[in-house]
Amino acid sequence: MRAYIDRAVGLAKSQSAKDTYVLFAGNVASAFLGFLFTLIIARGLSVGDFGVFSAVNNLIAIISSLADVGISAGLVTFVANFQAKGDTKNSHRFLKASLVVRVAATSLLSLLVLAFAPSVKKLLASEDMSVIYWSVALSFGLLFWAYFPTALQAYKRFIASVSVDLTIGIVRALSVYVFFVAGVLTLNTSFLSFTVGGLAAAVLGVLLLGPSFLKVDTPKEVYSKLLRFSGWVGVNRVVSAISGRLDVQMLAVMSGATITGQYSIAQRLALFIAVLTSSLSNVMAPRLSSFEDRHKEKVYIIKATLATLVIVFGMVVWMIIARPFVTFLFGQKYEEAVPIFRAFVGSLIPFVLATPPVTAIIYSIKRPVYIGYFSFFQLAAIFLINILLIPKLGAFGPLVAFFVVNTILAVYSWIIVFRHYWVNPKPKTLISK
Repeated sequence: MRAYIDRAVGLAKSQSAKDTYVLFAGNVASAFLGFLFTLIIARGLSVGDFGVFSAVNNLIAIISSLADVGISAGLVTFVANFQAKGDTKNSHRFLKASLVVRVAATSLLSLLVLAFAPSVKKLLASEDMSVIYWSVALSFGLLFWAYFPTALQAYKRFIASVSVDLTIGIVRALSVYVFFVAGVLTLNTSFLSFTVGGLAAAVLGVLLLGPSFLKVDTPKEVYSKLLRFSGWVGVNRVVSAISGRLDVQMLAVMSGATITGQYSIAQRLALFIAVLTSSLSNVMAPRLSSFEDRHKEKVYIIKATLATLVIVFGMVVWMIIARPFVTFLFGQKYEEAVPIFRAFVGSLIPFVLATPPVTAIIYSIKRPVYIGYFSFFQLAAIFLINILLIPKLGAFGPLVAFFVVNTILAVYSWIIVFRHYWVNPKPKTLISK
């Protein structure tokens, strides 16, 4: 028993655990600042203007997901790998290529938004052409916000990564608060606050990362390797973004506003599990990309799996104390959200357990195509299960879908990892075929 306790303490004090704590704390703080920003805007704008703001915010999030096309995963993989070898020039090449591809993709999507402005305005619930221009400006702000933290994580500079992430949150929250207090908070000043925050994050990102990577040459093969690796990850992220939004939309249509509201409370609380899991994955990625040693990778995956068991234990405890926790935060009117929240947490347990193998498949086995294939099954399965079960189970329908799909993901990914490291080891390759 003592040995297990010592191992648990050792894991809690490991560098990976410390990096996870940093990222998790930063992600929680960023989420809080985002909530504060939205709260001030919701109070300061009319309901109609807030609806337009939300529509624009949703559009730029979609543009950001499409523009990424898996580049973030490729950036971490190649930069961490070359940096571990002391090859600064090649790490800078992939750093620059990642930025160029994202800027090019965002520019192309922005041109499409401008070209189809009359139709896009309808999607934004506005006839004002300025919302189109703001959408384009904010898309670039979001680009830099997403790029620099990922780039810094590739160098395992997690505190610097969190600093960039928090900068946009702090600057835009302070800016919108000043406009609110001054009585000049409008739709345009809200967008301006967001833009200023994005610029501040970009400036800090360049200062922390250094501008030297922008001066290196980037041969065509760098872009080829980056896009070949990133393609399937991009497919997975786009499809996952769509499938991840199906639950609320389908509930709203099929079960009504009340059930959707109860479900949304449970979803918002469960978001912290996703934040913690994402933090663990972000810590694992650069390490798995840089080991270049199958035994070290296997040992690290085992340690990461033990860490996920600790997370699962915490999730079970959270399920037990859910009732006082939910009612204290949101009041008795959300008591019906308690069983939904418990089911939500339960549905995420296999997802947490799948984090180490999925991360390994992408960053050490370097076969993101496997995750890309799964994403299509994920989208179809969630949609079909929701269609069948929401009319019968209401808010629990999507949770059954999540549990089924997450369980299949865990089994699928662990089979791949087990075969790769324990059954049929093969020579490592850097590029996915």
